[in-house]
Amino acid sequence: MRRDGDPRIPYWLMPAAALVLDLLVVVFVLPPRPVRDELVFYPAALAFRAAGWLPPLEFLRHYPAPQTPFSFYVAGRILAFVPSLPLLRLFDTGLVFAALWRFSRFAWQHCGKHAVLASALLVLNPYVHLAATHFYTDALYFYLVIAALTVAPRSRRSIVLALLPLTRQFGVIFPAADALSAARQRRGLAALLALLALAPLLGLVALWRGLAPDTPRSETLRAVHAVYGWIFPYVTAYHVAALGFYAAPLAYFVARSRWILCGAVVGVLLSLLAPAHANFSAQLAGSAITTLGLFQRLTLVFGTATSRLLIVCFGGLGGALLAHAFAHSSARRVLIALALLLGAFNAQAWDKYLLDVLPALLLAILEESPGAPTDEPLPSPAPR
Repeated sequence: MRRDGDPRIPYWLMPAAALVLDLLVVVFVLPPRPVRDELVFYPAALAFRAAGWLPPLEFLRHYPAPQTPFSFYVAGRILAFVPSLPLLRLFDTGLVFAALWRFSRFAWQHCGKHAVLASALLVLNPYVHLAATHFYTDALYFYLVIAALTVAPRSRRSIVLALLPLTRQFGVIFPAADALSAARQRRGLAALLALLALAPLLGLVALWRGLAPDTPRSETLRAVHAVYGWIFPYVTAYHVAALGFYAAPLAYFVARSRWILCGAVVGVLLSLLAPAHANFSAQLAGSAITTLGLFQRLTLVFGTATSRLLIVCFGGLGGALLAHAFAHSSARRVLIALALLLGAFNAQAWDKYLLDVLPALLLAILEESPGAPTDEPLPSPAPR
């Protein structure tokens, strides 16, 4: 039997469809050689394969990738058994499928009749499938992001919080958000445990004497900071507008109020005062990349002037959605705010980076909307 408010589509259907699509791309579309950012990540995985089960400290100081090492270490252990780039892609496909399955199941239990929308907005995001079909650091990181948003037992959550910064430096937002939320609720022990999850990353930072290993890619970022400084408001402004684009259907749940209006005004002002432009790192590296992601490329179809106007409009929508989330979801708002604020310290804006915050925004709005369960979570549905 179904309860009132249950989604009419089985929670596993969209993740399963995504899995089939991604498998077809990996097996029949992608070449067996590295493409795109795999040209950086695959050699890093091979280096970790050669470094063995316990890489020496000197290797960890200089391995050839700017991200923290956990993804490369796992990939290196896989390559030690079967040296195959397609196998790493298939592993990432499985990780993204597991993340989508977990998110959809959680939404089925907590978002009621809005679970289908929550799942669809994540499954239909093209950058989810980019991570699922290529060997990037994003697949493992995305799975850990979803685990951090949906895991309940404190013991397992502590492990996830520790692994997130070891997979991508930006993962610090999750233990930091947990620590801030616990401190606000005067739960000192919980705040301390969340902060302890940062210890492994701090050890790496001490080893590197910086925020990344000593590699040529890191030199580009150092050059950006030397020329342009450390704060990049256009990154946050663009990410707010892109959130408005990728989560646009959530506007249906936003009731008009002065807080929502203030959020929309702030989003518009951000887009006007810090307009989107090519990434500084791409400029200094002589890259051919001239846009910040699919959202900006789509707006440019209508011309430069129209693109700027559309980004401003979606900036207002993104600001309104964020204001609604901040007003209704104390459990998610600290994480979302940290993700957007710390994004301003990253010289690169990119739609793919929204996979840190988009699932949290979906849950923040749809868990609190009419039609979401207000009592105990629904029992796990049996696959049909």
